[in-house]
Amino acid sequence: MGFLRGGPLGAIIGGAIQHFITKKIEGSIRRNLPGVLDQPVFVVTVTAIMTKLGMAKGHMTEGEARVIKRFFAKNLEYSQKDLTLIDKIIQETLSADPDLKALVEQYRKASSYNLLLLALGYQVGLVGGLQEAQERINLLAEYLGISHDDHDRVREKYSLSALKTPYSVLGIKPTATQEEIKRAYKSLVARYHPDKVAHQGEEQLEDAHIRFLEIQSAYKELETKKHIKR
Repeated sequence: MGFLRGGPLGAIIGGAIQHFITKKIEGSIRRNLPGVLDQPVFVVTVTAIMTKLGMAKGHMTEGEARVIKRFFAKNLEYSQKDLTLIDKIIQETLSADPDLKALVEQYRKASSYNLLLLALGYQVGLVGGLQEAQERINLLAEYLGISHDDHDRVREKYSLSALKTPYSVLGIKPTATQEEIKRAYKSLVARYHPDKVAHQGEEQLEDAHIRFLEIQSAYKELETKKHIKR
């Protein structure tokens, strides 16, 4: 199955797997996820994207593969026979190692269920090792255009702490204006400058330096993203 190689990805995927989407599966997807616009591309990209998350640590575990197949079996009523396609897509993804961003672009053309995909990504990550997968999950959220607030709402469902973002580090909302960002940065720089705790001991001084670097890094990221003038 060479449908994950070459491009344009969507045309190759659609042409190669159309015959794997049975009438029964078509009906199930239409019933359970009516917002899916292209069922073959949806099936392939969901499987491939989740496999890419599993590959974050260099290999994919059986547990991660089971999470992917359980989604199709429980949510979309796939039979054991239907799941052989999912196994093939997983193997093809492991072999071809396609670009995550390209896969997400194809997914977004086929489906608008972005938070569902992110939630499934966390299920895969929690089984295989979230520490290794988190960076790719963050990229997935970025490529899907999911806001920091919506991302944190998904994390809350799995009892995970809120993500550290440039906004949370500076204590502001993603809707903050350039002036609000500048004010927050200046206030935190004045509050956490290492000079303020130099007399409190080495441990406090080191913590202050780490916090100070974090504040600077957060502001630098927003400075670039929001085109903030100095």
